[in-house]
Amino acid sequence: MSRAADAGAKMLVTPELYFSGYGRADAVRAAAQDQGSPSLRAAGQLAARHGVGLVMGYPERSGGVMHNSAIVFDRDGHLVCNYRKVALPNDFERECFAPGPGPAVFEFEGVRCSVLICYDIEFPELARRAALLGTELLLVPTALRAKWRFVSDTIVPSRSYENAMFIGYCDFAADQSNSGFSGTSSICAPDGQHLCRATGPEDLVLATIDTAAVQRRKSDFDFLQDLKRFDLAMTPTARIA
Repeated sequence: MSRAADAGAKMLVTPELYFSGYGRADAVRAAAQDQGSPSLRAAGQLAARHGVGLVMGYPERSGGVMHNSAIVFDRDGHLVCNYRKVALPNDFERECFAPGPGPAVFEFEGVRCSVLICYDIEFPELARRAALLGTELLLVPTALRAKWRFVSDTIVPSRSYENAMFIGYCDFAADQSNSGFSGTSSICAPDGQHLCRATGPEDLVLATIDTAAVQRRKSDFDFLQDLKRFDLAMTPTARIA
C-alpha cells in the first residue's frame, strides 16, 4: 500500500483470498474473519493511513458459514462494500464456502464500482448484472491458474467490451512458490484493450480510470440498450439436455 500511495494510486486491489492464501482448507478456516474483526479493522486503518482504497480478498465467517469474500475500504478506511463470491468452481471452494447473492454497486471517488471474484467473471450473466446496475469499474480479485490464462487474455477484455466498463483483474504472482498461478493481472478499458498487464512476477500495475471512455464506448455500440430491442425469452429454443 505504501508503494501504491507513492505511485499516486487511489485504490489497490489484491488477489482472491489474499488474507489467507488460496487452496488450503485448513489455512482458510484458520484465517476466517468476522465482520468488524481486529484484522479487518486494521486493514481499514491501513487504507486510511496511506490514503489508498483497498479491495482485499479474504475468507469471511458469518452465522456459522464461510464465504469467499472481498472487502472494500475507501481512502478514509470506511467499509463501503463486502462482496461474497457466487460461482464456486472446485471441491476446495464448495467444501469451504457458501455462495453469495451477486454484485452490488458502490461509489468510489466518483466512479460506480462493483466486485466479482475469479470464476464469477467467466459467467457473462454476472458481469452483465453489474453493468445493468450502472457499473463503470469492475474489480476482480482472482486466483487464476496458469493453465487457464485464456481467461485473462481473452475473457476479461471481452467482458470489458461487451459491458462498456473498466475491469481491474488481480491474480497472484507466478514465482517459484506459486508457479501454478498465471500472474497476469491486468486493467482493461471499455473498448476491450489492455491498459496495462503484469508479466508473472510480483508487480504493481496502474492505470487511470477515465469514465468518459465508458460513454465514448457506448456512443459506438450500446449493447445494454440494444438488448431491449429483442426478447430472447420469447424465442423457442431446442432443448439440449
